[in-house]
Amino acid sequence: MAPLIITHYFVHGTDPWQNIMLLPEAEAFSKAAELAAAHEGMESFGRFADFIHYYPLRKTADEWVRKEFIRLGGRPRLDHPYSFVLGESDYLKKWFDQGDSLQIPLDRVPEDQVSFTLGDSCAKLSRGDTLEVLTKQMLLEKLRAFGDSVEKLIQSIAPYGYVEVQMWFRPEIFASCPS
Repeated sequence: MAPLIITHYFVHGTDPWQNIMLLPEAEAFSKAAELAAAHEGMESFGRFADFIHYYPLRKTADEWVRKEFIRLGGRPRLDHPYSFVLGESDYLKKWFDQGDSLQIPLDRVPEDQVSFTLGDSCAKLSRGDTLEVLTKQMLLEKLRAFGDSVEKLIQSIAPYGYVEVQMWFRPEIFASCPS
């Protein structure tokens, strides 16, 4: 199997290691209003314009995925993960206005700090769809069933378009970056 990468998309000029869900709730709402005003009309910031609805959905999804990941043996260091995608996603590139991306080889991420869902965890849970949390080993087994092809795995979960990756820590290599 070719080496796998995970990709985090973000808007040009922003810090990829800022996660609004890691802020205290009042601060998160304030920051969401600021970001929505500064990026009006940008698709990826629409969730912040409707933060009163987005926040509880994201919080519930993160808590659910975290709890399930712990049940599977994960040891997350964070209450809310950094969101990545397995491989790349044209949909997310567009969603972030062809912004920047950060890529990390999956083999550099400790197994007990990374989980996966087939599709966007928040969107699937908000629609009442079944959501399966996978460990790295479980993901690799699924990939083998698709001839080690990320593209074939993604096609099998249409219309969800990507495998969401939840990274439950901030790699030390990035520890000196502002958070």
